[in-house]
Amino acid sequence: MQLDDWNSSPTTTHNARFANYGKHTVNRSDTMDSTKSEPSTRQRNISSASMTNGTAHDNDSSTPCVLSKDTSFQPRPGYKQWVAQAGKLVADLITCAGADHVITMELHDPQYQGFFDIPVDNLYGRSTLKNFIQNSIPNYGQAVIVSPDAGGAKRASSIADGLGMPFALIHKERRPTKITDRQNSTMMLVGDVANRTCIVVDDLADTSNTITRAAKLLKKEGAKTVYALITHGVLSGDAIEKINASHLDKVVVTNSVPQEEHQKRCPKLVVLDVGHLFAEAIRRVHHGESLSVLFQYD
Repeated sequence: MQLDDWNSSPTTTHNARFANYGKHTVNRSDTMDSTKSEPSTRQRNISSASMTNGTAHDNDSSTPCVLSKDTSFQPRPGYKQWVAQAGKLVADLITCAGADHVITMELHDPQYQGFFDIPVDNLYGRSTLKNFIQNSIPNYGQAVIVSPDAGGAKRASSIADGLGMPFALIHKERRPTKITDRQNSTMMLVGDVANRTCIVVDDLADTSNTITRAAKLLKKEGAKTVYALITHGVLSGDAIEKINASHLDKVVVTNSVPQEEHQKRCPKLVVLDVGHLFAEAIRRVHHGESLSVLFQYD
């Protein structure tokens, strides 16, 4: 390559573009103090801009504006502010109290185990419930296992498959008339329960609203007898009164929650003991043995 060609090469042209680079001096006031200057016309007009889903738009254009720091987001009705997770709070309280291992039974959501920084063993009470079905319900093979909502379908269907029983599902559809109205819901039965014994299986009964409404629907569809098998019978408020006045024939719960006072007030209540499961789990942990056999609830 000749020298003339080199001088006219793109590299030389490229370097010429930056020949004056750095000659213009940028004052500190042009950068740091510029934020203290009078706001631009676009920023002054932000108060008159329209808001849509938290984004500002000019009145004469659909181009989004840049919000100033003083502009606070005002959520529309129906949006809930973020709150701390109660599960994580309880997990931290237990851990900070000095626990290094947790043994529990049938968490409402198994993902709660992830809140802990220590080992968690989540036992199941389904084996106890299955033994009750086999030993205390006559002709249980002709009965129907019913899940009172879609969330418990997996739990109920596992018991039905283990015992070779048919399965039915109650679909709960919530259509609130107002944003704050969360209790209005319609229940629809999927499955055949006519002239059969129905066994409603759920992990928790607090107000007992779900199981009593499920029993009413099942009796309306022709069920002869309705049992409710619950792992954790909290039964708070007027739950006992609801059960006594409901179409439920028997409510079977475990003693994961003390039931002495509930049994005095509710003749329909049957309590199953799960103390042996916890005792065996504690023994195996103490001796360093595996707990996998306790999870084989099928």
